[in-house]
Amino acid sequence: MFEPSGKNVEGRLGNILEIAQAAEVEIDAPCGGRETCGKCRVIVRKGAESISAIRDSERRFLSDAEIEAGYRLSCCAYITNANELVLEVPPESQLGIQRLLVGGLEPTIPLSAIVRKLSLRVPKAEIKDLRADTERFFGAVNEHLGIATDSMAYETLKALPLALRESEWQITVAVRDKEVIAVEAGSTADRLYGFAVDIGTTKLAGYLVDLNTGRTLGTCSEVNPQVKQGGDVITRITYAMGKPRNLAELHEELIDAINHMISDVCRKLTISEHDIYDVVAVGNTAMHHFFFNINPKSVGFSPYTAVVGRSLDVRARDLGLKVNAGAYVHSPPNVAGFVGADAVADIIATEVYKAEELTLLVDIGTNVEIVLGNKNQLQACSTPAGPALEGAEISFGMRAVAGAIEAVWIDPKDMSVGYRTIGNQRPKGICGSGIVDAIAEMFKAGIISNSGEIRKELQTPRVRIQDRVAEFLIAEKEQTAIGKDIVVSQQDLRQIQLAKAAVYTGVLMSMKHLEVELGDIKKVYVAGAFGTYLNSQSARNIGMYHDLPLNRIRYVGNAAGAGARALLKSTALREVASKLAEDIRYFHLGNEPDFQKEFLNALYFPHRELERFPSVKRLLGIS
Repeated sequence: MFEPSGKNVEGRLGNILEIAQAAEVEIDAPCGGRETCGKCRVIVRKGAESISAIRDSERRFLSDAEIEAGYRLSCCAYITNANELVLEVPPESQLGIQRLLVGGLEPTIPLSAIVRKLSLRVPKAEIKDLRADTERFFGAVNEHLGIATDSMAYETLKALPLALRESEWQITVAVRDKEVIAVEAGSTADRLYGFAVDIGTTKLAGYLVDLNTGRTLGTCSEVNPQVKQGGDVITRITYAMGKPRNLAELHEELIDAINHMISDVCRKLTISEHDIYDVVAVGNTAMHHFFFNINPKSVGFSPYTAVVGRSLDVRARDLGLKVNAGAYVHSPPNVAGFVGADAVADIIATEVYKAEELTLLVDIGTNVEIVLGNKNQLQACSTPAGPALEGAEISFGMRAVAGAIEAVWIDPKDMSVGYRTIGNQRPKGICGSGIVDAIAEMFKAGIISNSGEIRKELQTPRVRIQDRVAEFLIAEKEQTAIGKDIVVSQQDLRQIQLAKAAVYTGVLMSMKHLEVELGDIKKVYVAGAFGTYLNSQSARNIGMYHDLPLNRIRYVGNAAGAGARALLKSTALREVASKLAEDIRYFHLGNEPDFQKEFLNALYFPHRELERFPSVKRLLGIS
């Protein structure tokens, strides 16, 4: 039995994580069971003799006291016989309802949706007019639309005769470009909806839009169900290659989750899924391929090429989406590498492609997309920074759910710590914004050096050594919901150093490519949930952001979702997106001759060369 869910699994032997996933017991496993994150913990409450012996890979993450208390990593432990067994999933390992960001900046655009509906009367069949139904139908449609069209989906053709006669030849047609995608009895022109979805590595965000008015009627969000196969895209690509069935499994998980989102938002608004006639989907290149059930192997290995670069239009029913049978799914182009359709949507939403001034766009998620330029030229690159910033590979890291520490402040006089949690609950761990805050405060207070070393010589009980590793105490076990001290360890610092250096270096290489200086950048858009909830001062203090004036930074929320909505409402913007993907100059960071040197310099807090951060020097009192 699994607690606290109370789910009972009988007669199953094998890996505990796989058994839990099959039983829909949610256990956080950001590394996808590769034994590299230490997050998928369970506590053996009964039946320890029925579980395989502890492994060295578990000892890397579990202390002697935890092992003594019955902690195991579910990805490492196997049930060897079918005796009675009780396993508890502790709070820090429960995959809760993550705080997901669905809102975002959206440009003002004239409504020109690709799907239109119109009500019309078709001449009734009679002895004097023996034309086939299709001929009289297309004659009426072309007369009303003023265009020549004779294209109709097979499913629509089958529905035509009943619709005509059921309503005494008064019908409504839905036309996508020049194709008739639906025929309905009576007058239903007022029911015309579209659905946009941003497929993130960690979360899904959906939007129901009235295509007659352009209004967003409802939003919905879910954790991407693929997180159980891995917290990053490379892990999932590797999983997709493992067995012939795995790619289909990843695809179906996405489709099922999106169908659930569609059903949920329609139910709340008393709208039928049948009345959704168009869908726009965006995501990074790997998520794009998973969604369309396209083998993503080429994306994960050098030279990191996408299978599909151009815009894609596929019938929704061929993907398994439960919307109108004639509806299509549209995706804007992928640029190159991991700069996918979501980055194009970001550009559409922020209108960087129209900017007069040099503009920087950074979308911070599990993967970070960086776009720099203006109306004359745009270039893009991407860098992996996600696992640590999403809470993976951090001792007490967790996703942004209730109980996660999201903000930290430290008094440099006595090293006392204050913090805020999501939902004002007792802390269970630290999410991405919290860990960046904590490290920035530790640096300001002199707890860590410029190189990222915890100063062991400090006379404070908050700095201590555990298993020969230095750590800093954030919350004492009496304060927490997990009954354990929550700390930031030396290894945690190293993981954040890698992530922040990747973001910093990506922006720096972008500037070098365009031969511009930091002062030339007049506007910065920061997109994505992590970037939005992150304290920009803390990010700058540790060197994740360059030393830009904070008043140049604008937080735009889920810009990819906003761009997807814009593409849903504007046929013209779909053409703009296709042109953008052709014009954007993509470069691969790993090929840059200075990348390694600059990356190593950026590992320091805030940088090896403090002169690059005059504002941080002033903050620290360094002349």
